[in-house]
Amino acid sequence: MGSPQVLVPACSDPAVASLAAKWRTIDDYEVRIDRRRQIVLELGLGPINLVGMDVGGMVVYADASRHPDEVRRLVLSETLIPGFGLEEMMNPSAEGGTYGFGFHGQVDLATFLTQGKETEYLTPFYRLTSVRPDAEEYGAAHYLPHFTGPNGIRGGFQHYGAMIEDGKANRAEFTTRLPMPVLVLNGDHGYYRGQLLAGARQVAENIETDVIAQASHAYAFDNPQATAERFRRFFAVSDTERLVIVDEIRQFMARYAYYADHKQFDQLSRLFAPEATFTIHDPQGVQVMKMTGPKEIEDVITTSVGDATAIHHLFSFTTEVHSPVAASSTVTMEDWIDGSTLKVRGYGHYHGEFAKVDGSWRIEKFVQTRLRTDVLP
Repeated sequence: MGSPQVLVPACSDPAVASLAAKWRTIDDYEVRIDRRRQIVLELGLGPINLVGMDVGGMVVYADASRHPDEVRRLVLSETLIPGFGLEEMMNPSAEGGTYGFGFHGQVDLATFLTQGKETEYLTPFYRLTSVRPDAEEYGAAHYLPHFTGPNGIRGGFQHYGAMIEDGKANRAEFTTRLPMPVLVLNGDHGYYRGQLLAGARQVAENIETDVIAQASHAYAFDNPQATAERFRRFFAVSDTERLVIVDEIRQFMARYAYYADHKQFDQLSRLFAPEATFTIHDPQGVQVMKMTGPKEIEDVITTSVGDATAIHHLFSFTTEVHSPVAASSTVTMEDWIDGSTLKVRGYGHYHGEFAKVDGSWRIEKFVQTRLRTDVLP
């Protein structure tokens, strides 16, 4: 018995790291799901990629099945799905069944027999669930302390004590199969691959399956490079998603030009993220202006345009999609401004970096480079 987990990517952002650390400490499924949703809302993320391993896989299945619109892609790994195959594995008399699930599910008895003997009971699991020679030492150092404290071992068993009820709840909630792509992933020396795949086929429409080579149950620990590469491929932006995002950026920039032409600078400023920057460079490449944040952008543009009539033409778009929530684009532009104090016609490009927040695109960085500026009579 290791430490049940939902995999959370390492991140240098202190806000993400803090939220992820809090999330990892929650054991109850319902609370974990609520906390995950709070994190996503707090960070302004759209549909997310969700990865669950071991008991974490049971959590993310429950999450994705209750909130399918919030999950872009789902990984179920080294796990079993309560209600769809887990129960058979809890019966040691059934083919492939194991005593572990049934024994651990008897929370009081299992605690009585193992409390005070956590090291002797748990240490072999670290060796049996990894192909690395240092697995036992690593598990004893990083996992064991969580189980040797007051009620630590009981807390671990309580996951198992709830599994039958979790299965009933999953069955009761099941109305249609998961719509998002699902990757069923195991180590090549892992556990329950056939049973997990059979369960996944009952609950999901679109399934990929794969194994991580030279890895056991703790596949991400055993072979982190192969794990990261497999996730990268599974979570990559699809061709359909790419086409949709390219069109969304075109529509976004069309709104930008409309707001600029109609001098709706309050609406234009809302297209920018809170910490966005907007810089302007002259034909010689010299930066002539830099604005930071929507309010400054609105104020500077309002003052600069004044009473002038402004017309913006946007032409070719070169858009690169980095992820479902990040893109960059270079747009050929021409603008014509005719006012009492400012009469110019300019040619150049907009270079934008975009992020999708709360389901809407926002500009994070905007650079206008001029190739030519003509002063009109």
